[in-house]
Amino acid sequence: MTEEMLAKIEYALGLIAAGDKAGVDLLYVHMGRVMLFIARSVVGKDGAEDVVQESFLKIVKGISHYRRGTNGYAWVCRIVRNTALNYLKAAKRSAAADIDECGFLSDGTNLEEKSAAKLTVEKLLASLPPEQRRMVWLKYFFDMTVREIAKEVGRSKSYVAKAIKTAEEKMRSMLK
Repeated sequence: MTEEMLAKIEYALGLIAAGDKAGVDLLYVHMGRVMLFIARSVVGKDGAEDVVQESFLKIVKGISHYRRGTNGYAWVCRIVRNTALNYLKAAKRSAAADIDECGFLSDGTNLEEKSAAKLTVEKLLASLPPEQRRMVWLKYFFDMTVREIAKEVGRSKSYVAKAIKTAEEKMRSMLK
């Protein structure tokens, strides 16, 4: 994520805060693909566009909660992710089919193993200090480079690289 891109996102959020509809269009131009990617990664292809639309509504309604000068990119991504998770919860509540009737939909992987792996990752991340957890999260879940993370957290590249390496080693040792 370049400084220029972050500035454009910040500008778009500023326009939205001022009530200018052009801000929504500008935000869509600069973040639409990322928003759709995040939504698809959580809910799949079918509900992703609905999630993105709902996210835009939440951004417009909740723009007063955004603090100018913070990371607008991360703020928007968080809204999309939370909206997608809420979409999944709502879909789960309204699911009418019995799970046993849908056995043919399985991709052959063991869901228990997937759930256990997810819980393990959550526990490993929770064991890290907040700053390290944030750096690992930015690297692996937002696919940011060490340079981008360093700018984001206000630290040197070498500090970030060392902190991530230390966190990875700690998590590896916990797995043994």
